[in-house]
Amino acid sequence: MRLFLLLFPAALLLSSCDNLVNGVVRDIDLPPHESQLAASLFLDSRDSNISAIVSSSKGIYDTGQSKSVYNAECILDVGTTNYNWSTMDQYERYTELLPDRFGAPTDSLVFTVNHPDFTSVSATQVFPSAPQVTLELNYGATQLYGEISDELVITLKDIPDVNQHYIVSIDVHFRTALSGQDTSQYYNLYWETEYPNSTPLWGQESALLLSEDGLDRNIKFSAATGINPIDFAMLHEYRVKVSALSEEMYLFYKSYSAYENANGNPFAEPVVLYSNMSNNMGCFGVSTTKRFYK
Repeated sequence: MRLFLLLFPAALLLSSCDNLVNGVVRDIDLPPHESQLAASLFLDSRDSNISAIVSSSKGIYDTGQSKSVYNAECILDVGTTNYNWSTMDQYERYTELLPDRFGAPTDSLVFTVNHPDFTSVSATQVFPSAPQVTLELNYGATQLYGEISDELVITLKDIPDVNQHYIVSIDVHFRTALSGQDTSQYYNLYWETEYPNSTPLWGQESALLLSEDGLDRNIKFSAATGINPIDFAMLHEYRVKVSALSEEMYLFYKSYSAYENANGNPFAEPVVLYSNMSNNMGCFGVSTTKRFYK
């Protein structure tokens, strides 16, 4: 009996090794990929045009890249107002010019894309409330890369029972020609903060993505601007641009940042881009932007 007990595991082990050597092959039939519309529209209250991207999805084994879809119809319904456009610009975006800035209407917005060869897709958004911001400027109060720098203390005021998300960027304007800079324009600043719930916005190095993360509170943080006030005789002015994001727009930017950070890293977990379109391909997001000066 003891001999049998010893021989049985040995036989099982040899059989398992044989399977590993010879391999176990199974045929798995994958259903053919049905191409779908992939539509995205990001709209800000300060925009003077509506610009959408419409392409077609590709299967995992398709060799070609996703391409723009021509002859699509884009529709944006805002209460009783209807925008309908199908004109592509030179960048292959469906663009509708507006007579003025879009603003932040209180009605729901419904974005729909139609095409004769595809099932229509749509998504709904509501503009978030305008950001409420206070600024405090402390000349030469901090350092950036070991150099004296102005400190901007930025407070994003809480709206009770609303999970708030923001994109914050900082520009500088020189008020006299003594600085040697062109006084007619603002310059992007590559500033830094130690605020923990912040994410650099991919492709916009001067902007940060910030969130309340579900906690009702003011967001207060210190920014090192990299401007030495002595160099410019304190004759400069800061412009802080704050965009309040819808939940869906924030989740898309968050996932896109993670996707780009994981790109090319074989050890990173796969990242799926957030989508709120009806077929889970593409995103419709809105933001309300205000500028503040100090």
